[in-house]
Amino acid sequence: MVLKRLLWVWTPHPHQYAHRSVRNTTMRLAHLIHEVEHNRNHYFQVSLPKKSGIGNQLRYRPHRTLLVLVDFSKAFDSIDHRVLSRLLANIPGVNCRGWLRNFLCGRYAKTRVGHRHGDRRPMLRGVPQGSVLGPYLFSLYVDPLLNLLNSFAGVTADMYADDLSIIVKGQSREDAIPTANMVLQKLHAWSQENGLAINPSKREAAWFTLSTHTESDYDREGRWPLVVAGCQIPVMTMGASRTKKLLGMDLDPRLTLNVAATKQCAATSQRISQLRCIAHKEAGPSPHDLRTSVIGYGAPNYAMAASSYGQ
Repeated sequence: MVLKRLLWVWTPHPHQYAHRSVRNTTMRLAHLIHEVEHNRNHYFQVSLPKKSGIGNQLRYRPHRTLLVLVDFSKAFDSIDHRVLSRLLANIPGVNCRGWLRNFLCGRYAKTRVGHRHGDRRPMLRGVPQGSVLGPYLFSLYVDPLLNLLNSFAGVTADMYADDLSIIVKGQSREDAIPTANMVLQKLHAWSQENGLAINPSKREAAWFTLSTHTESDYDREGRWPLVVAGCQIPVMTMGASRTKKLLGMDLDPRLTLNVAATKQCAATSQRISQLRCIAHKEAGPSPHDLRTSVIGYGAPNYAMAASSYGQ
């Protein structure tokens, strides 16, 4: 009832894909593919020297896409109640705001080891785990972050619960990496102000392109490092031995999803082989077993019915 009241006066951010109807992991992956394909279909001119070495010629190249994946450490447990209370103050409805404040404030926790109990301590951060309201309160908490990140030109930020993905459009790494670093600086500053910590072990990046020979797609000398919270993020490029994962889906530099499809086919083939060991080629019992059951069960009943009819 309280959740219905909250959703009646507040709508989650359109770039938040978790815990919403018609918004799921498939929609988020589809949005990523749409952004990459849209950038590929947007061409720009570049002046290149002719093969003869005399003069230059204009060529058209598609825009590239940089994807940065960021995860927060213990995001639901790190929500500052004071910050959340300020956000709740902007929601219409006095009774709804008061109920949500009472739901968060005045909570205590203590530890128990065997029959011994620790001291009771107030909980000034976090939302109750397993509650219906918890994910929606976190979505409300990160609404300002999504508004901030999506305000940059050529940048799209999406979230699925606490998993953040930042999509940056650029002509080359020299163009996209500085923009991404500026966005990541704003992200780091916002996280520190609001009590969230970026997980350094769960940060990845991928550079989506169609070309395999364009030198601007690589950074062999390390001139444009991608950095967040003082840690450098490795960027997957064409020819990388390992792929990046988004919501369990393997992403290759061309974003053809061939790697993910191959893995799914391999897993499905293994299950099909296991089922073939215990099942017939056709569904149901074999023809011989079917005839045996009909003769064994149907013949005596038919004989009894015939004898009764004859009498």
